Amino acid sequence: MAMYQNMLVVIDPNQDDQPALRRAVYLHQRIGGKIKAFLPIYDFSYEMTTLLSPDERTAMRQGVISQRTDWIHEQAKYYLNAGVPIEIKVVWHNRPFEAIIQEVIRGGRELVLKMAHQHDRLGAVSFA
Repeated sequence: MAMYQNMLVVIDPNQDDQPALRRAVYLHQRIGGKIKAFLPIYDFSYEMTTLLSPDERTAMRQGVISQRTDWIHEQAKYYLNAGVPIEIKVVWHNRPFEAIIQEVIRGGRELVLKMAHQHDRLGAVSFA
């Protein structure tokens, strides 16, 4: 088994169950290493609030980031209480894939774990 010591887990904001985080914890228990739970978020409606000043808009973004950080902490509570070191990072970025790539490069990540969604049409075409 490869020795991944620097793992990035991309959190799915639409689900409470986080299989990628569960897998990273499993790997951590087997081989050690650091886990960073990473969530890039963006909501265009916050950009369109023309009645707000730039400072108010920034404060709104920070509020959303703080809420999502707390949410991830709640999702990872069981692992954190068990002593698994998980760093949590939430960023505001309008292109999630770019934010993930930037984080991989910046943090020297060796492994990225992300939940995959099953698409019935693709499965029917690929495996029929």
